[in-house]
Amino acid sequence: MRVTNDITVLNDDTPMSLCAESTKSIKLCAPYVKTEVFSDLLNNKQKTVPADLITKINLRNYHNNSSDLEAIQRTLENGGCVYNCSNLHAKVYIFDETKCIITSSNLTVSGLKRNAECGIFTDESAAVDSALTFYNYIKSRDDVGRITEREIKKISDLLSRIPPIPRISYPKLDLPVSTDTNVTAISSGLSGWKRDVFLSLGQFEELFTSNEISLMAAQLKEKYPHNNHREAKIRQILQQLRDLGLVEFSSPGIYRKLWI
Repeated sequence: MRVTNDITVLNDDTPMSLCAESTKSIKLCAPYVKTEVFSDLLNNKQKTVPADLITKINLRNYHNNSSDLEAIQRTLENGGCVYNCSNLHAKVYIFDETKCIITSSNLTVSGLKRNAECGIFTDESAAVDSALTFYNYIKSRDDVGRITEREIKKISDLLSRIPPIPRISYPKLDLPVSTDTNVTAISSGLSGWKRDVFLSLGQFEELFTSNEISLMAAQLKEKYPHNNHREAKIRQILQQLRDLGLVEFSSPGIYRKLWI
């Protein structure tokens, strides 16, 4: 990190240095995280300093290796908390609540070393406080879930059921397996309400609204005749599917299927 004409110029070592210097807390916010980078961050920090993460849990991103489930696992193993914001795009990194980086860079090798990215570092209290307010707001939203070992194990199980994406050396193209095959593989790793709601989503477009919940509730009446709160149950299940990276809460009342 160097300063030129009052502008702080970041490099890929800046987050690592700030992690090493932190003595109280590290708060990270990025939709994409890769194990190589995240392991370096955790290894650079002091063991007693908690490192929490807000990220985007998306099964498809883990399947195509644009983000790593192992990075989430490492955070939990190091005593940090992980939160899933399914429509996250912000990248904000806060250190000791006195310094922060606001940047376009994800916590990936491409983001920190290869891509043309732009970001600022500041220790100006008003700016840091604003970043911290944003971080805490995201963490406290009703549609943001806290990820535990239970979700990690379930996501890992679902990933093991999905056929890998075939690749060829030239041209560089992903050749995905058929959607039907993937849906079948994923549904085989679900049971009960989760499986029924996931399969029921197949009748809708990529985006669907809360209006469709009543339709699903009516369709599932025959299978669950004694449940008189089916719509509430479906909303609960959609939250669980969100934290497995299968559904995104795009905005109030609007949902997006992440595996189509």
